[in-house]
Order: sequence, then C-alpha cells, then structure tokens
Amino acid sequence: MSRPDRPPGRPRIGITCELELRTTPGRPRFELPVAYADAVERAGGVPLLLPGPASASAARRLMATLDGVIFSGGNDLDPSRYGEPLHPKTRCVPPRKEESDRRILAAALARRLPVLGICYGCQLLSVARGGRLIQDLPSQRPGALPHRSARRGARPSHPVRVEAGSRLHRILGRSRLTTNSSHHQAIRSPGRGLRAVAWSPDGVIEAVEDPRRAFVIGVQWHPERMPGSPPQERLFRALVRAAAVRPGLQTSASGAARRARRKTTARRPRTERGRNRG
Repeated sequence: MSRPDRPPGRPRIGITCELELRTTPGRPRFELPVAYADAVERAGGVPLLLPGPASASAARRLMATLDGVIFSGGNDLDPSRYGEPLHPKTRCVPPRKEESDRRILAAALARRLPVLGICYGCQLLSVARGGRLIQDLPSQRPGALPHRSARRGARPSHPVRVEAGSRLHRILGRSRLTTNSSHHQAIRSPGRGLRAVAWSPDGVIEAVEDPRRAFVIGVQWHPERMPGSPPQERLFRALVRAAAVRPGLQTSASGAARRARRKTTARRPRTERGRNRG
C-alpha cells in the first residue's frame, strides 16, 4: 500500500515505549532503551518513538505517519485478557500502556504495516488475537530452561530451532541459532492467524508469524541486544525492507542500510570484525 501523502525518504519505523511510573511519582514518562533505535538505524530506517495514543482515532492518525512498527519489550500483559487469574509472579504493565499498545497494533494491522513484536511485543501480538500465555515458566513449566537471564538477555543463552520454509527462516538464513533470553512468560497457544515457527529445546515457543501478511513477526528474544549478530541484523533489515513500500523508498532504505553496515564495520575493532555474536 503506497502512501502518496508522505514525502520520499527512508522508512519511518515507530517503536513503542515503556511507561515509567515509579521513577518520578506523579510524572509518568515514556522510556526506551537506545538499542532499539540503533538497530533500526543500522538497518536503514528512521526510528521514531511512539507515545501512547489515547484513542483509536489517535492511533490511526499516528500510523498514517509511519511505514512500520516495532513493539518493544516490557513487563507482562493483564492475564484477564486471556481468561486467567493473576499469577503471583505476573507484573503487569500499566493499563494505559497495554491499552495504547492494543490501539497501535489494531491501527498498524488495519493499514497492513510491517510489524515486529519483541518479547512482550511478541506476546501482545498473540494475546490481541485471542492467544494465551504461560504466566510463569519456572512454576508452570517444570523442567523448562532458565529463560530469564541475570544479565537481562545481553548474552546468548540457549539454542532456538526455526521451522524450515517459514518466513522467519528465510529472513534469518538458518534453521538453528543461539539467542539471548530475558522472559518468564511465553506463548501457550498462538492467536488467530499466527503460527509458531521457532522453539527452544524445552518446547517453549520462541517466535510466531502471520503467513498471510508480508511481515507480521514476533520473537521472544531481544534481537536489538545482539548488535553485530548476522541473523539478528537481518531481522531488522527485513523489517525496513518490508516498510519500504513506495518507489524511491526501496532504494533509499537499502542504500542507507549498506552505508550503515560499512560504517559499523569500519569502526569495529579488528578482533571483532566478522564475529557472529548470535
């Protein structure tokens, strides 16, 4: 879908923010780790931090300015959304954030924008379509791997198997990879239209996708925390390519991504060049 009302340029990728209430009581603020914006820039896109729209119409207006959306990580979704009581270990995001994220997702899908969900964002994709979650892996899935790293997923943690022939497999270019891990919840059953396409060795779902859409993918790990890992970088480049839907954007986006990669390689210490951190 082209957007003739938009000036030409690199794809604009909106990124949802966390809503922080505790740091400055009485003065809530939006926050986002820099790694998300850096990943989009390396891929050739323009990262834009998204506020929480207060209405569906505000979300639609916001999505009209974008070419793609990333739903970033965060705490937990309200389990009443999928018919379960609150588990003692569940720490819900503020209701305002969950509501605004749902509005953004509905508006993004209505415009057929490319969507990438990361960790909480992956779970949001599923629950918004009627899926269910495991609220706490350690207590509800005995024998599961330790999925919550003490270093918040900064380092590779466990292997992941990706379904051959899936869109995610074609993007990553491999059927097995090692990812980081920073979650205590996981998808129990994918939502309508979503397919599980990646799993950890304990059977926990690590990624979902909508095969009917050009790019609607959710991953349980944090690809933005693994800069320099070829498969993780390919994921962000694929998002930006999918967002480059207008004549002129395609060339601009791919060229920007190439320039960003050359710049990153030139600055990387010699001992790190070519290393696969993923």
